Amino acid sequence: MKRLIASLLLASTTLLAGCDNMARWAYDTAISAETARAGLAEHTLTTADGIDWHYLRSEDAADKPVVLLVHGFGADSSNWVRMVNELEGQYDFVVPDLPGHGASSREADRDYRIDTQAARLLTLMSALEIDQFHMAGNSMGGHITLATARLAPQRVVSMGLIDAAGITLRTPEFAELSDRSPETNPLIARSPEDMFTVMDWAMADPPYMPDFFVEVMGEKKAANAATADKVWNDLQGESAQPAGPYLESLTTPALILWGAKDRLLGLDNAEIFHEKLPVNELVVFDDIGHVPMAEAPARTADVYDGFWQSVETQRL
Repeated sequence: MKRLIASLLLASTTLLAGCDNMARWAYDTAISAETARAGLAEHTLTTADGIDWHYLRSEDAADKPVVLLVHGFGADSSNWVRMVNELEGQYDFVVPDLPGHGASSREADRDYRIDTQAARLLTLMSALEIDQFHMAGNSMGGHITLATARLAPQRVVSMGLIDAAGITLRTPEFAELSDRSPETNPLIARSPEDMFTVMDWAMADPPYMPDFFVEVMGEKKAANAATADKVWNDLQGESAQPAGPYLESLTTPALILWGAKDRLLGLDNAEIFHEKLPVNELVVFDDIGHVPMAEAPARTADVYDGFWQSVETQRL
């Protein structure tokens, strides 16, 4: 039935593309269907620190190892759904929209620094009564993963670093655009059409989506541009104090996954993580960009499934 719904939505693309309301309905319905197909349910929760969270969580997986998945800058929980679908029933996934993103609290005057976001995630997991968990993050989410493991090494069982920030050596072309002005940052959509640029920079092999789906995504992102600017500025304030100085003290097992065609953070970042983290392995996808879990969900799932199973076996 879920596959049928998705097929019908795609078949109606031409009709819906001309109607904004119907386009938004089609987009939201397709995302909901894909989320359900992955065995995830939507939840909301307000934690003691005043954050209103929107998050996805696996259904019928209460006895499975818990995995916290953290998206990157400007993204949201939907980035992980295709990968989670490959591992449905094997793990208890918790997939939040970070504050400043998606449907969670996103006021433009909040603090969105890395350590602050890491502390908020620990508060969320405590509110869910989850003590220990695997953790994986993409881009900014990878830096947050490192910070969370530093703040609570007894709680983070393993780290997945997927094209992770933290060392944050930007490619020359990305650095030139993102430093020139806020308006030229290719990761911040300020109009629906800007989302095509965002996807072009983020992915070497993006999954197929009708153009109007991309524009609906862009419309949602553009509405959050002021907060995205604040998040970006908070991240730049930490650029002089990245994760590098404390990497060698992190004994949490790590799996570093990188797309060799990353236009934002080059492979030199992965090599530094691989050199400095005490317990790690490095996997490189030659044909993939900055978001492997969305570009190559099955391959990404396979790599991390093996890693998480190995860590779980060692814990026994």
